[in-house]
Amino acid sequence: MKLHIVLSVLAAAVYADSYSPLSYMDRLCGTDLSNLWLDVVLVVDNSEEMGSQRLGDITTNILSVFGANTRIGSTSSEPRTTRVGFVTFNAAGSLYADLNQFQSFSDLRNGVTSLLKVPANTKDSYLATGLSMAAQLLTMQGFDGKRDHYQKVVIVYASKYGGTGDLDPQPTADRLKGSGVKIITVAYGDEALLESLSTPRFGFNSASGYPQIQGALLESNCYCPLDWIQYRSDYTDRASFPYGVCIRPVPIPASWLGAKMSCSHRWNNSNLATEFNQAKHNFILEAVKDTRGVSPPYQYHIGLNYASGSWVWTQSTGRQQVPLQQPFMWSSGYPQLASDKSRVMSVQSGLGTGWQNIATTTLSANYVCEAYSCDTDNYCDGDQRY
Repeated sequence: MKLHIVLSVLAAAVYADSYSPLSYMDRLCGTDLSNLWLDVVLVVDNSEEMGSQRLGDITTNILSVFGANTRIGSTSSEPRTTRVGFVTFNAAGSLYADLNQFQSFSDLRNGVTSLLKVPANTKDSYLATGLSMAAQLLTMQGFDGKRDHYQKVVIVYASKYGGTGDLDPQPTADRLKGSGVKIITVAYGDEALLESLSTPRFGFNSASGYPQIQGALLESNCYCPLDWIQYRSDYTDRASFPYGVCIRPVPIPASWLGAKMSCSHRWNNSNLATEFNQAKHNFILEAVKDTRGVSPPYQYHIGLNYASGSWVWTQSTGRQQVPLQQPFMWSSGYPQLASDKSRVMSVQSGLGTGWQNIATTTLSANYVCEAYSCDTDNYCDGDQRY
């Protein structure tokens, strides 16, 4: 699964920059590391057991993860910036840099290099103290009204940790993950030791290399606005691989044209949903089933329509409509040959749904909207439309 992150990032590096729905593939999350916009807290074990060599390796890893092209700090002229805080832990946690201290990659390099030169003179290693300090830092500086919509990440570098009761790091890790914070762990030793603390698929070891951590950061930076559902490889597994697509079922009956108009105003470049494959078709059905105010039999407008002699997926203003390709998910007996039945909705048939073409104005139904995710290729300012 971890290799999936790296391969997806490499594939998307070519795909995302020139993305077009004409490729008949759903959009992947953005992959431009120079456009990361996150709040990140580094939590590093600097106990005696780590040693100077491991601390040197961690320094190299951290600087490779971010790289000189990442905009470190914050600026009013460019919102796509990443703030980096720095916490160490051994017998106790110590805050060395808050989220506003490093204002350039040079600041980060100088700070990390100087702070990780020599290990502390203690073998005690209580990760709970470092995680608690990271949580406090994010609470104080991560939600100040200006960067509330910036995703929060904690990166832990550790070999082992001790502690039970108040010094058990698991409760703090669970609280952080429960509040939406992503936790990346890099184990210098037994990888399984830290796995329960990390966000699913974000637990690595020292041999993994920095590209996997970069992939986890890019994925952390890929999210959907309030009330939208991120399209992912498995609807039932919220930690499964995400795409750069947001879905929103709307339980308000409207004509197909009314639904199209409504979707276009719900978020930037949003429109009626596409169903390029069976997996997406099934995902949307499950999302509709989980929407309050929707009951069976399920029927909802999607973006397929007949225009200029062919079936196409409608797109937002200024974008070319996408010709329909296989697989076709028509209900039995459809599409019907009728000049006035040029719009398409999904209609429940047995346990699933199928496409049926309908008249343009006469049938009102719920509908499903789709938009790009917020990510490095698509900055969102946190302004939820409605």
